[in-house]
Amino acid sequence: MSILKHGSSNSTRSSARRDRGEATTQLVILTPLLVLLVFLGVQTAIYFHAANVASAAAAQGAAAASSFSSRPSSAVAVAQSTVADLGSHLAHAPTLTISGGYVSVSVVLSVPRIVPFFPNSVTRTVIEPRERFVPESSR
Repeated sequence: MSILKHGSSNSTRSSARRDRGEATTQLVILTPLLVLLVFLGVQTAIYFHAANVASAAAAQGAAAASSFSSRPSSAVAVAQSTVADLGSHLAHAPTLTISGGYVSVSVVLSVPRIVPFFPNSVTRTVIEPRERFVPESSR
């Protein structure tokens, strides 16, 4: 046996009518927010991947330029080939600066944009001491 209270079925029906379409409204509001969050996650991953590639290319270029007998053009070529090997695109040619006993290599990569307000390039610079030759008699 079931016991029914008077009016309970009417209140259930009226609340069902009031809630009608509520799930659709929630879905319409939440779906764009979830898509935006996914795009933000993907854009962040792309940006940090490009930053890591730029760091690796600058480090390889600086290592090539820091040796005693190296030519500046070889350091730039090493940085460019590292970027190409890792599947990224340079925004500008790598720059090499030799000042004092240090070598500096800067690499600027273009970053594909999915979300409009993210930066479209990333720059990384690596500074290394330049190798110097010291004759045995001077030691």
